[in-house]
Amino acid sequence: MSDPEEIAPPGRLTALVVLLPIAFWTIPLATGAADWCLIDLVNLAFHEAGHLIFTPFGTTLHYLGGTLGQIAVPLLLGWYFLVRRPQPIGAAFCSWWAGENLVNISVYMADARALALPLVGGGDHDWNELFYRFGLLASDSVAAVAAGTRGLGVVCMTGGLLWVAWFVLPINRDFREPSRRSTSLPPGR
Repeated sequence: MSDPEEIAPPGRLTALVVLLPIAFWTIPLATGAADWCLIDLVNLAFHEAGHLIFTPFGTTLHYLGGTLGQIAVPLLLGWYFLVRRPQPIGAAFCSWWAGENLVNISVYMADARALALPLVGGGDHDWNELFYRFGLLASDSVAAVAAGTRGLGVVCMTGGLLWVAWFVLPINRDFREPSRRSTSLPPGR
């Protein structure tokens, strides 16, 4: 791991380039005016890969694997940007991205009874199958789990958005830039 003092904080322009699109997407996703955004095309690949990765572990994990794959990628990348290669703006974006995935997953969950969403390659609806297996396919249960997942997603998206915004604001300059003042104490103290 690198010395934190050697890590250059992101420039305001970099933070602004990240902030604008996620702010643009957060508002309609959080208010329910939209239920998907462009990054969901990328998320779909991680969802499908999750099914393949978890197939050897039984049918329940196979069905759950899509959601796990979809959530694991932004969380693992967020960990990487926090721990292995400290770049807080990358971690902040990954926090937002994980939240956006939860909002997307909540839409899939909410469709478990209606089965109206088009599925890649046809086949079974993951959340219909999972809710059925765990006795949660009643409309109240589906609505509660989907709403809770959506709420958690909105909280994560908002937190990630605010974290990115922190790098844009001039107020945080004192915290991000190392002090040029001497840290040695005057004689006699």
